Amino acid sequence: MKLEFLLCGSPTDGFFSQMAFFRLCLDALGGDEARARLVCTFGDHTVEEIPARWQPYFERIEVHWAHAPGAPNPAHMHQHEMRFDLLDPTADLSVLCDADVAVLAPVGPMARELLAEQALGGVIAHYHFPWEGRDRNPGRDWPEIARAVLGRDIATPYRYTLVPQEDPPEAPFYINYGMFAGPPAQLAAFHAHDLQLRPRVAAQLGDWWAPQVSLALTCIDLGLPVRALPMRWNFPNDPIADRMYPQELEHVVFLHYLRGQAFRRDRVFADAQAFARFLDRPVEGSNAVFQRAVARITGGRYPFPG
Repeated sequence: MKLEFLLCGSPTDGFFSQMAFFRLCLDALGGDEARARLVCTFGDHTVEEIPARWQPYFERIEVHWAHAPGAPNPAHMHQHEMRFDLLDPTADLSVLCDADVAVLAPVGPMARELLAEQALGGVIAHYHFPWEGRDRNPGRDWPEIARAVLGRDIATPYRYTLVPQEDPPEAPFYINYGMFAGPPAQLAAFHAHDLQLRPRVAAQLGDWWAPQVSLALTCIDLGLPVRALPMRWNFPNDPIADRMYPQELEHVVFLHYLRGQAFRRDRVFADAQAFARFLDRPVEGSNAVFQRAVARITGGRYPFPG
């Protein structure tokens, strides 16, 4: 299977280290993952250059610069958008990931499911999006923004993933953008329409939350097949998720290390001392899953010496 993974970020030690570790994860899995194309797009830069310290670890990472050096880049959107422009139409499956995601197991089961249905997949977001000046009320917000953007009501068949599961379904296919996957042709069709809808979403919500909300509305407007995936496909290092999804925790594929209680995500792979402290620290749940995976992949040694 021909796989590709597309990440984006800014040219900082934190992002360089996360992307380099993502490559290590793919290589450690072997097979299709080790052969996978890894693309990293950078914005917010003043020079188009990977620092010498990181160059040895980017030999098997395809790097692109998303705008002219020093150009404005509101909400870091240029590097996000560029990933869609770089999709390989000959790939079987394309996966857009946040940089602070680690691949701990093969993606074949997800790939086969999405390819069989030619569907786009992701894990439903943890919570409802904020709308400035309002309390979070999905029963009111989704109908209002759908009518404003699409001119019609929409179905909301999914539950947010970190709210009590006895709560009623209150969301459409509103996913955490940390992992968004599908056949490249479907992702390209999504993106072309998303660019048209998103300014109308931003006019309601502002620029920061518009891409995630627009994703849901775009998929609905195009009638794209979608799959709300189990938590293992974008598991956060969050104690609430640990308690709510213990079976998924035993089978994590994508671990999203976005929470900062046990370590700093921008330092854990950028600094040898921070790396050592994390491996030595007593942790539980998803952080322990991550710690064991990091120790296995690196052999317990800091992987990016200067």
